[in-house]
Amino acid sequence: MDKNITNKESGQMLVLSIIVAALVLVNGLMILAGSQTFFQNTTYTVASAQALQLAEAGADKALASFNTAGSSYSGESETALGAGSFSVAISSEGPDTKIITATGYVPSKTNAKAKRTISIKAARGAGISFNYGVQVGEGGLKMENSSEIEGSVFSNGSISMENSTRISGDAIVAGGTAPEADQQALCSGISCTDFIFGRFPNGPIDMAQSFKSAASGYLNKVALNLKKVGSPYDLTIRIMRDDGGKPDKNQVLATGILTSDRVGSDYSLPFIEIGFGSAPSLIADTTYWIVADAYQDSSNYWMWSADLSQGYTGGVSRWSPNWQAGNPVWDDTSPPVDLDFKTYMGGVATSIIGANTALITGDARANTLQDLSIGGEAYYQLQQNIKVGGSSCGSNPECHPGSPDPAPVPMPISEANINSWKDDAENAGTYTGDMIICNAVLTSGKYVGNISSNNGCTTIIMPPVWITGNLSLSNNVTYKLDPSMGGASGVILVDGRIILSNGAKIMGSGSTGSYLMVLSLYDSRESGLSAIDVSNGGNQGILYAPLGLADIKNTNSLNELTAWKVILRNNVEVGYETGLTSVFFSSGPTGSYSVIKGTYQLR
Repeated sequence: MDKNITNKESGQMLVLSIIVAALVLVNGLMILAGSQTFFQNTTYTVASAQALQLAEAGADKALASFNTAGSSYSGESETALGAGSFSVAISSEGPDTKIITATGYVPSKTNAKAKRTISIKAARGAGISFNYGVQVGEGGLKMENSSEIEGSVFSNGSISMENSTRISGDAIVAGGTAPEADQQALCSGISCTDFIFGRFPNGPIDMAQSFKSAASGYLNKVALNLKKVGSPYDLTIRIMRDDGGKPDKNQVLATGILTSDRVGSDYSLPFIEIGFGSAPSLIADTTYWIVADAYQDSSNYWMWSADLSQGYTGGVSRWSPNWQAGNPVWDDTSPPVDLDFKTYMGGVATSIIGANTALITGDARANTLQDLSIGGEAYYQLQQNIKVGGSSCGSNPECHPGSPDPAPVPMPISEANINSWKDDAENAGTYTGDMIICNAVLTSGKYVGNISSNNGCTTIIMPPVWITGNLSLSNNVTYKLDPSMGGASGVILVDGRIILSNGAKIMGSGSTGSYLMVLSLYDSRESGLSAIDVSNGGNQGILYAPLGLADIKNTNSLNELTAWKVILRNNVEVGYETGLTSVFFSSGPTGSYSVIKGTYQLR
């Protein structure tokens, strides 16, 4: 009996041992298989990332080739590079726009373990970002009785709102900026030279210029004298504290972006302005650094105008191959120079002042808020008689006393952009004499005189167009871009005044993302007259007057409005198209190619 039991137990133990061994074996095989799968997945992920880098390298090469003098680049079937290869195909969308399709392969096109394809659009011209439907300069915004803006407003000058006015969105007023530079370095004559950066590996890629402010306060903006070669990446501009004679990478006080599209191939005056997300607070007679952070590219790089005489005694210039390195190296410029710059301090009080039933439906931000009803939240230093969310301030959690003034925002179009458009227009031809245009084509060129259209005429525009006199459109006139321009936009530059009345329409090509902008360079600060005068209703388009007054009468629907000063007359309603954050303006056949932002696609 005992023997049988023992044999039975032994048999059971053997079976159990076999089962356990089988489970261990199966588990081991699963772990091994999982490890192999993980290794394969990891290998594919690395190869896929390499393929994407190769595709982007192919697109970069195509763009550089477009901008090479005499180039007729049409793509390439396969080019070996690094861990694999890339191919590039080129197609056209309109006369000045190219579609670049680039594919990266690892390890090769015929034996691709990984493959990634991207496409981008590139065109001759400049990409302009309109981040606000209404943007106003230092002249400020005046809203007369019962006028209304549908959308948000940003102004570098004060806003006044009379009885029953309304802003359906946010209203932001920047802290005022001193009209004169606090610090500046500026070369002259034979003392001027170019300092190249962002071109050579291990050479000057990041640049820095130190300065000391004359008084304590907020630094509202800086202005730099730069030009570019090719189409470099955007510059990041930082304000840093000093660390023993070099920038302190751990003490970044402010950051701003200078988009490459705002910089031309020649130096221009005034300098190019850069604003910051928030204005840094500086202490008088203390060293700070302006640091320009660039990407290295031997074909697309930057030049900074520099003073060989070192006439600025408040600072020095230095360069680094990588300011973000663990222990960044900063070398003196050779020869020693001062880099051309200007700094502008704040401290000028600005405000939003309302009246009976003046309403801002979103947030209100300004140094001083007075006599307003605010639907969102209120940010201010001083306030008087405001209601936020229906309640007075005090213990109201939607009121934020002591808030810093918003930093000013530079105008979206630079002097370099304007000069480039003028050059392209003049190169296309010069036409002299006043003209009345009706049912015709206005080709690219410089028009010396006045141009007018009326009574239902439709005119096709081939930009850029430069008019040295005035532009007058009335009675249901339409100016529209040629349909062949596709998604690109265009500009009409006017040295004089722009008069739009009774249903004048300024339109793009008909394709999505295409707009026509009329830009007046008239200086209202000297004459007091309006640069842009819009009367009666039904007018539409992008209107821009960097030095002038835009005087808007009656109800109009504008795509975008930017001016040094804006007045909305009694009962005017202005609506506009929001989201024009990436509008590409064609520069004509002599301009260089650059990427149209927002067109990158990963396939």
